[in-house]
Amino acid sequence: MTRIAPTALLALALALPASAAITSREDNLAAPRGWSAMAGMDPHAVAEMARSLPLSDQAAGDQPWCDHRAEVERTLTHDFGEEKIATAAQGMVLWGSELMGTWTMVLDRADATSCVIASGIGYSDGTSPQEFFTKAGLNG
Repeated sequence: MTRIAPTALLALALALPASAAITSREDNLAAPRGWSAMAGMDPHAVAEMARSLPLSDQAAGDQPWCDHRAEVERTLTHDFGEEKIATAAQGMVLWGSELMGTWTMVLDRADATSCVIASGIGYSDGTSPQEFFTKAGLNG
């Protein structure tokens, strides 16, 4: 059994693609990155679409996660340790966690629904919120 475990670990390490390098926290903080909530879509386009989407549990197809504002806030706080950092024009809200290094861009609608527009890594309290709005293509 002791010979199998090291062999299995070596096989796993060799199977990983060379491009799957681990990025350090320092590298993430120096160069925050973000991704749209919908693969292949610009976050600005996702935000425009999210202004009229149903809650995700009522959705007919793939869409950004939309739910009651209290549920989105509870999830970001509990699961990711994020807190509200800044609010920009047209209901855009930046959430971030210094501990986890994550950030989330949320569209808060007038009907008490919130939709996740984009998210990423590299959040730090010392970084201007404008940088994250820009990374999300929303230019807060």
